[in-house]
Amino acid sequence: MLEMYSTPLNILYLVLSIGFALLVIFLVVTLCRINKILKNINKVTDKAKDTVDLINHYLWQPIKIMMMVMEKSKEFGAKQAKKTTKRKKK
Repeated sequence: MLEMYSTPLNILYLVLSIGFALLVIFLVVTLCRINKILKNINKVTDKAKDTVDLINHYLWQPIKIMMMVMEKSKEFGAKQAKKTTKRKKK
């Protein structure tokens, strides 16, 4: 068995194959870790999206409604002011 690894070229092939095998194992482990990290990131972004939707629904929607009511009341007030100025002129 040792006669097979007696030449430098055979030893080089052995070292290169062991190194390549270790590199492949490292890459597989790294890809598995990256997969887990990406799954966790996906969960976090889903929770963040839900939170933003809740904020939009419970905070910004009432503010938008109040702003719309204020605009309508300004328009109504302007119409009423025009009516009263027309009545005073007569």
